[in-house]
Amino acid sequence: MNTLTCTSTGQPISLLKQIASSGEGRIWQTDLEGYFAKIYYSPHSERIRKLEVMVAHPPKDPNAHINHISFAWPKSILRDASGKGVGFLMPAIADSVDLLDVYNPQRRQKVLPGFNWLYLHTTAANIASFVWAIHRAGYVLGDIKPQNILVNNRALPAVIDTDSFQVRDPNTGELYRCPVGSEGFTPPELLEHDLATVEQTILHDRFRLAVIIYLLLFGDHPFKGRWVGLGDSPEPNELLRRGYWAYAPNSLIQPGPLTIPLEVVHPALQRCFCAASTKGTPNLNCAQPLNSG
Repeated sequence: MNTLTCTSTGQPISLLKQIASSGEGRIWQTDLEGYFAKIYYSPHSERIRKLEVMVAHPPKDPNAHINHISFAWPKSILRDASGKGVGFLMPAIADSVDLLDVYNPQRRQKVLPGFNWLYLHTTAANIASFVWAIHRAGYVLGDIKPQNILVNNRALPAVIDTDSFQVRDPNTGELYRCPVGSEGFTPPELLEHDLATVEQTILHDRFRLAVIIYLLLFGDHPFKGRWVGLGDSPEPNELLRRGYWAYAPNSLIQPGPLTIPLEVVHPALQRCFCAASTKGTPNLNCAQPLNSG
């Protein structure tokens, strides 16, 4: 299966070299310059229908005017010789590094030595802007995590693994859920639920966005730090469930030695972090000014 057909153009697409793999499929370099292909291990019909909705209804890229790709969005379904959908074509994100290499100070110094405090804020604002654009188009990202975000040296981010998003068909109303989540990024109200059966909202994404922005600005996870309670520290998800973050009132987690004081960031950001991270405050509307970019 080295040659497939691009549904949107009828053009043959050759798979040249595998460059990555995941639990769902493999990522290939193609003979179409600037495009990768994702080929599924099990390309069932529901997955292909979801892709068809995404291909037909892409969000508006907030950075298209500067020729930057903010989403590795499905461009076309790819079909095998029998006509069966097996994956999709998507734009390649070039000259970028993982978000982990950006928020980790030691890694950042090696790969982006000129990336200063201003660049970190700009990256955070640009991530918020593409999340807002995706929400505006009717999608929920669901599994937002550092591994799914790439950043270039101009502080312009891009999100990959977009086929995991929650998608609703605007014509039929059919919902295709995001069945996966990541430890430390799943809102506390969803921790006990099977995500494959849950309809998520943009509020759930705002919690994840708050964690991503905190990582960028503070270099560490908000629900991680020095445990000052009795016994061993609970697991990360349990700390998240209890609202134990480094700057919460009466928290049993204290800031670690490598983070910066909360007071360093703007008071509006302080209030947003408090609302997003502290137990009993699930309303994340304070994050809206960031989302409006």
